[in-house]
Amino acid sequence: MNASKCTLAPLLFVLAACSPACSAPEAVAPEAGKAGSGASSVQAAPPTPVPPAELITEAKGVDLTKLTDPQKTSFYQIINTEPSACGKPHSLAVSLRDDDACRDSLSVSQFVADALASGASPSDVKGALEEVVDSLRVREIPIEGRPVYGNERAPVTVVVFADFECPHCRAESPVLMQTVDQYRGRAKLVFKHFPISGHLRAKPAALATMAAHAQGKFWEMQREVFENQLNLEDDDLRTYAKRIGLDMAKFEADLKAGVGKEIVEGDRADGEKLEITGTPAVFINGRYYNQFLFGGSIAGWIDDALRR
Repeated sequence: MNASKCTLAPLLFVLAACSPACSAPEAVAPEAGKAGSGASSVQAAPPTPVPPAELITEAKGVDLTKLTDPQKTSFYQIINTEPSACGKPHSLAVSLRDDDACRDSLSVSQFVADALASGASPSDVKGALEEVVDSLRVREIPIEGRPVYGNERAPVTVVVFADFECPHCRAESPVLMQTVDQYRGRAKLVFKHFPISGHLRAKPAALATMAAHAQGKFWEMQREVFENQLNLEDDDLRTYAKRIGLDMAKFEADLKAGVGKEIVEGDRADGEKLEITGTPAVFINGRYYNQFLFGGSIAGWIDDALRR
């Protein structure tokens, strides 16, 4: 994503360090295990190191070529003491060796290796693992009646929660659409509204796009609004509606009747349930996108979803 640049840097090694810049000022402090939340304030006791003779020193499918010998030692200590990413009663190391069906343990173990190779300390890596594992948890996100870009029957669904005054959402929108295009019908993009309260014209703009959606032109209106996001007064929105060829009488009537208001407010409520703290927030088949897994790209996450 273009919304932010994230690195696997020591001391800043939490998902919250990579949160989008367009944030919701009224959001409550996030709890651990929620989309966009920071690390838990409750510190678990450090695990007891596994004696070298008892270490499982194999990691099937994990690329360890960038690790130094000391980093490999740290890697094996971590995967032998941290639990399976699939909720099984054994370690990541056992999961890699014995549970081929648990793709999440493989992904999390690769994260551990990549993080250590980038210079993160073992304690930083362990501190981030809960968030990384939770990002792979599938969320149920309602999408019925929402604007869809691409093949509606595609096996991979990319959901973006966005705010029309957020510059990061504007930058990310064409990237998401171009990525979906490259999958030739195997992925689709679903737009959900998350107007931030400090952005006073975000909700009116959202309602205007839903009035356009009623005429089958959501994506055209969405593009106009993003491209002109510093000019979103009512007259500006009418200008964009005319530019894309909407029936203006119907557009005005739908705005007056509040067409789409229930969906816009419902999307915002859905985002709050997920404890989204900023926009854009992206989910791939219900999993919370971040730059620490699958090469850090939306395409990498889609590829992973297609392999499941």
